[in-house]
Amino acid sequence: MSHHDHERFDSTLDRIEQAILPNLSRLLHQVLESAAQARAGVDAEEHAAGLRGTAREVAQLTDLVAMVTRRA
Repeated sequence: MSHHDHERFDSTLDRIEQAILPNLSRLLHQVLESAAQARAGVDAEEHAAGLRGTAREVAQLTDLVAMVTRRA
């Protein structure tokens, strides 16, 4: 890896850290909150729907990370 490529890679990782990791932290927090609030048999579908939405967001962020790192 050339010096220029290494700098681009470092820059890409910095962008990932600044833009994506805070979102992953927020999503993990949502999952934990959902699990803590769940009442068995009462609102399981509502919480499951929320978790499915969170999973979609994580998948989108994962795709974005893959796209950004391919460009590096």
